[in-house]
Amino acid sequence: MRSISQCHKLLSRISDVWEKRSQVKKKEIDAALLLDDSRPDFRIDLLPFKDHPAFLESSQETKDKILSCGWLIYNWKTIAVELKVVNPVCEDIIYHRYPGVTESAIQEVATDVLVDESYHVQLVTKAGIITSRQRGLQSLKPPEFNLVLGMRKEQDLYEEDWKKMLVKLATSVVSEVFVSDYLKLLSSDKTIQPFNRAVVQAHHRDEDAHSCIFKSLVQCVYSELTQEQKAFFIEVLPKPLYWFADKELEVWKSVLEQIGFPKAEEIYRDCRAGETSNLDSIDYTQLIELVQDLDAKRGEDSLANMGLLSVAS
Repeated sequence: MRSISQCHKLLSRISDVWEKRSQVKKKEIDAALLLDDSRPDFRIDLLPFKDHPAFLESSQETKDKILSCGWLIYNWKTIAVELKVVNPVCEDIIYHRYPGVTESAIQEVATDVLVDESYHVQLVTKAGIITSRQRGLQSLKPPEFNLVLGMRKEQDLYEEDWKKMLVKLATSVVSEVFVSDYLKLLSSDKTIQPFNRAVVQAHHRDEDAHSCIFKSLVQCVYSELTQEQKAFFIEVLPKPLYWFADKELEVWKSVLEQIGFPKAEEIYRDCRAGETSNLDSIDYTQLIELVQDLDAKRGEDSLANMGLLSVAS
């Protein structure tokens, strides 16, 4: 694990190049030049029911509409994570609510991330509006996502404010570490709508930096926690991985019902009977390494309790 001084230097270097790296400083994506009605809005293999007979037997028009819904769900989830998980943690850092965050490099990089994430909200909101208008999906209402629900349910288990805050920090770290891989998949797919791909590419460029930032930030915070707080944080840190990897079947059920898909309940019921997370499709070695770097003994116990240790061996 890097020393705290090394983390401070790394964060300072990242903040120094923010104006060159941040997508909010770049030219706005021109939707008019990139829109292509002949391309699908989303990848079929990212649908949790891609092999279900009810979907496969649908008309191409229905499949295209469902793929458009997949793109909107992606945008909604981005907004939920940024506004309800990551931005609140940045605010907590700026207000010194976590220990170990008073260093100027940490303060500066937290404000950089806050601007980035606010821009991502604007970016995907505009993209969603364009898709909704194009595909006649303006009436769709975004449901709650399991990443946010999982975080809140975990927070509700504890009375202490510091535990609630560490749950939020753990959720933001997992989100920022793993979202980059998900974005990479979409940003490199030339079969989907070029405008959608460009939106994801812009998001991905920022999140590559954020993954490194949050791994360093958590090391700075962890070094200043009490022994009781360290034990709690290491125990809770792997949990958001399962919330992040959730297939969001409830979200899909709601959206399919909203577009009048006749077999929404059947798809939900059948998919619910199987595995409800995409954990097998995520490379979570980075989380394993982070947990073990923070605290080898506690980390081993925490990973074993969550059924994740076998991947590290």
